[in-house]
Amino acid sequence: MSQPDLLFLTGFAFLAIGHELDAIQQKEWRFFFALVPISDENAYRIFTALHIPLFIWLAVSWHSPVFQFWFNIFLIAHAAVHWLLRKHPLIMFDSWFSRFWIYGGAVLGVAHLFLNQW
Repeated sequence: MSQPDLLFLTGFAFLAIGHELDAIQQKEWRFFFALVPISDENAYRIFTALHIPLFIWLAVSWHSPVFQFWFNIFLIAHAAVHWLLRKHPLIMFDSWFSRFWIYGGAVLGVAHLFLNQW
């Protein structure tokens, strides 16, 4: 495996595994479903279930250079959104552990962009 691929997959794992598992712990679905009149349990189930097709799409697409470019941009934008929403009462990613996955993924996205000279 090439060094750029390993770097990209590490950024991918920061989001897809580290951050998304932490999102379950932090009950992130409460933010996304705040205006939807369903129970907390059903919101959790939908939030969790929607990750299956998302991860299948990510796993199938990761080899594409175009996908990698836009995924890196997403990692950076995702961190920016988390920073902007850091004071929101339904956003609970306020520990160093949560920030590690969010902002670490963005750093890896920037590094991968520079390594591939996009």
